[in-house]
Amino acid sequence: MKQIAVLISTYNGEKYIEDQINSILNQRFDSERYNLKVIVRDDGSTDNTNMVLQKIMIEHKNVKKLPFEKNLGFAKSFMTLLSEVESDYYFFSDQDDIWEPTKIDDFLTVMIDKEKSESICGVFSDAWIADQFAVSTGIKLLEERKRNILDGQLTFIQQIFETYVAGASLFINNNARNKVLEFDYDRFFSHEAHDHFVAIIISKYGTLYFLDKPTLRYRQTGNNVYGARDSKKKSVFKRIITLYSRVKNVQLLMKSGALIISNLPAERDLSETMLNISRGKASVNTRINFFWKYRMYVSVRYPRILAICYTLFTFRGVN
Repeated sequence: MKQIAVLISTYNGEKYIEDQINSILNQRFDSERYNLKVIVRDDGSTDNTNMVLQKIMIEHKNVKKLPFEKNLGFAKSFMTLLSEVESDYYFFSDQDDIWEPTKIDDFLTVMIDKEKSESICGVFSDAWIADQFAVSTGIKLLEERKRNILDGQLTFIQQIFETYVAGASLFINNNARNKVLEFDYDRFFSHEAHDHFVAIIISKYGTLYFLDKPTLRYRQTGNNVYGARDSKKKSVFKRIITLYSRVKNVQLLMKSGALIISNLPAERDLSETMLNISRGKASVNTRINFFWKYRMYVSVRYPRILAICYTLFTFRGVN
């Protein structure tokens, strides 16, 4: 029987964690072929989260909890879960979402098919943006961004410029997990979320597939570490500041991405270019050529204008 592990990191999630776990335990899938377990690591909650979890674990023997040692932050907490739990397949789950009833089955259908030709494999999906009561707003999390996902696959270079993969919608096999654990998270992505770290490695060393279907309700509580975007109400000044911050984040991603591919002979030129841009050491021509070449990944709406903005804003390096 194949094992499926759902990894959840909690922190002061007493209001929503029981609903989330129930939505996972009530999934419809072939339980004769797959055994489901939910593994939780609490990151030092100061509310009643642990009491709620204790109650759940008494009622459901397939819900387990890792021992708490110290607060790590949500990203490292998830990476600790990934390193300490052994399974055939892994889901990542936020503490406050709600899974649609067929989410596991939908992901397994894609994974089983794709594993026939790809050993390192990941699948991610879209999600409904939901209000604080987990009621869908009818708006999808990816919206226009998914227009750039061609042939149902997400590439390495796309993820240098844009975030597509939310951890709450990510599913990987054990080969993908083992490849991810070959890299030191602290060295590569000290400023980046675990989901981007996992996704970018899979897309380079395996294949990352897109399931074009919302499989969960992404609850907006006001306390989300990373919430859904809402830029429509921003002033022109704030949009410029946001763009500048986004470019700086891209430079951080370039630095990490360059290190991830630096051991691949065919990628050395790309690695060197990205590393120089991230450090602010690339010439104007190098920056122009790079951002113009990948302008469609820089922006779906305004590829030419924003490629120029990226060239201008990367004259300084990042730490």
